[in-house]
Amino acid sequence: MSPAYSEKEKEQHTLHSSNTNKPVCVVGSINYDLVCVLDRLPELGETLTALNHVAAFGGKGANQAVAAARLGAPVRMIGAIGSDPTGIAMRGNLEANGIDATGLLVAAGPSGVAMINIDANGDNTIVVYQGANAALSPDWVRTNAEAIESSSCLMLQLETPLESVLEAARIAGGAGVPVLLNPAPARQLPDELLRLCTVITPNETELGLLTGADGIESGAKLLLAKGVGAVVVTLGSKGCFYMDGTGSFTVPSYSINAVDATAAGDSFNGALATRLRFKGVSGDRAQSRLGLGDLEFCNAAGALAATKLGAQPSIPTLAEVESFVAQQRT
Repeated sequence: MSPAYSEKEKEQHTLHSSNTNKPVCVVGSINYDLVCVLDRLPELGETLTALNHVAAFGGKGANQAVAAARLGAPVRMIGAIGSDPTGIAMRGNLEANGIDATGLLVAAGPSGVAMINIDANGDNTIVVYQGANAALSPDWVRTNAEAIESSSCLMLQLETPLESVLEAARIAGGAGVPVLLNPAPARQLPDELLRLCTVITPNETELGLLTGADGIESGAKLLLAKGVGAVVVTLGSKGCFYMDGTGSFTVPSYSINAVDATAAGDSFNGALATRLRFKGVSGDRAQSRLGLGDLEFCNAAGALAATKLGAQPSIPTLAEVESFVAQQRT
């Protein structure tokens, strides 16, 4: 079964079908995750014995690239890996997922690492060591400008230097390429970057830190006022909230048995990139209007990712998402 589209969405997909051959371009982090599963998360100064341990490839940038690739999009990755054996393995993993890894910078020193604790409810704490990710410079982004300019969508996060994120968004904006920003880890952002965002996808906590607003709708309105094309606030088990200049709506999530939410947001964003790449350009600005079917698909991808342990091992394929959605409708 194919993902559900409204008649308007079908028209958009036909109109912008030439975009389907262009890759999604991801500029972002690449990490190696060390995951411990516990009954509960430790208190300050407390030592607990883990019930299980998993080592897996991760990093928000790489996770979102893998998600988009598994959900059917051609993908390019621009990022930085270390000169260590982990870096070699990271490149091989991206290529094994069908991702063009020619945009990877090999930086002297260790690759990025994340240490993740997960409790019985699937909640987690994460500590990230940037490693090679800190070497992803604006110069390297400019070196790969053609890859951004010829893409169908640019996907960004905040685990790499902010000046490089901004430079990538500038290049995409100049070429009329839609920019999808997942503002995590949360931080204050320059207005210039917000103006370049076709879609921004904070969770509730990140939205509050970005805007200082009390409430989802007021926070989303503030981001729109700063020039963001559309705001998608991810709400975990409650689904997501969408707002653009024409209106807003909430899309409920799916009932699942959550195991590990580590890559749920990354799977959601990867799915969103596969939909945003069909939206095309109106005038000199990439279109941002997303429909109910788009966000139901993203919710399904995120929900499925939360049912398995580990970051990239949990990211679903297109066939798995379509099967899951079909089962929910019966």
